[in-house]
Amino acid sequence: MPAKRRFVLISLICFITCCLCTSCWDRKELNKIAITAATAIDWDEDHWLISYQVVIPQSISNTGGGGIQQAPVLVFSTTGDSIQAAVQRASLEMPRKMFFAHNRVIVIGEAAARKGISPVIDVYLRSANSRETVSILVSRGKARKILEQILPLEKIPGAAIQNMVLNEDQTDANLKQVMVFQMLMGMSSDSGYTTVPEVFISGKGIEATSIENLKNTNFDTKLKMGRIGVFQKDKLIGWMTGHEGYGLSWIKGDISQSILFFACSKDSKSLVSSLRVNKASTKLTPVKVQGKWVIKADVRASGAIVENNCMIDASKPEGIREIEDLVSDTISDIMLTSLHKAQNMKADVLGFAGLIHRKDPKAWEHLQPDWGDHFAQIEMEPSFKIEIQNIGMNSKSVKQLIETDNQ
Repeated sequence: MPAKRRFVLISLICFITCCLCTSCWDRKELNKIAITAATAIDWDEDHWLISYQVVIPQSISNTGGGGIQQAPVLVFSTTGDSIQAAVQRASLEMPRKMFFAHNRVIVIGEAAARKGISPVIDVYLRSANSRETVSILVSRGKARKILEQILPLEKIPGAAIQNMVLNEDQTDANLKQVMVFQMLMGMSSDSGYTTVPEVFISGKGIEATSIENLKNTNFDTKLKMGRIGVFQKDKLIGWMTGHEGYGLSWIKGDISQSILFFACSKDSKSLVSSLRVNKASTKLTPVKVQGKWVIKADVRASGAIVENNCMIDASKPEGIREIEDLVSDTISDIMLTSLHKAQNMKADVLGFAGLIHRKDPKAWEHLQPDWGDHFAQIEMEPSFKIEIQNIGMNSKSVKQLIETDNQ
């Protein structure tokens, strides 16, 4: 057989074989699975209590005008001596197989967080159906209560919770999103410390667990982002405020966009003006000064003035420089306040241990056994380069214009 004909024949056979082999070998029919949108982990009476927020497809796909007849999700719980044992028991009361590929968030109750969440991380990393990009949150009470809360604007509460985290992360930077793989990286880092944002039920009154609440324009209770849980390895050891979390973001260079509030003078505590930070970065460099480690923090940021209630004329170069100095002082205070709180807890949530380890591995060998004490003594020297790129449509503040006209 000629070589050309043989080549054509082999190509035809390969093509037919490929066509016959195309299929969804691992397909899952939607009417056979229970899609989990969020998971809650609690520790109750020496057992793991796992709660699931399962999507009800026929409810969220209802586009008729007859009003809401059924809740968009179902919340139920199972218990077990291990995480997987509790998950397996879901088949005792759920007619469909649990499907976690679309799970958005994991909410950890405070009791479970203080016991240790390494079993949770282990399960999510081993399972092929789970995602290591799931967001982790911690609650001050029972985590199941968070899943039961109905939220407006979003049909699926689990998706709404994740959107809250992303919105806070991208626009305010007080609380940064933490995913499963990031949690593991923090737990296994040189310092072993990491932070996780808190979600809690705010307000007093009847909790919004019924779809009847969606008919009201105001809820007595609602979900809010709150503090920051500080974890040593896999255990919750304490809390930091959202404001202190904002300082951590500046130190670690985690600011993407944010609104920074500043005062009109260095001695004032009244933050009446604000700057929209459009770009920011922080470079941390450990240096040894007279036998002590010092962290040099080079902070660079640029943005636009969105509120000016100071008697400063931003149209003049000296006015811009004055505002830039005030912004620098404000960021410095925020950063040092957060550093001192972390040092009081002896919790290196800033990753200074890793910086020194990479800079001087031999020095790290001597520091590692008592790193908590060494971290509490480390000094940070911040330097700033702030650039005001836009002052808005008014060069002077309205307050300044009014007082000028009255003179």
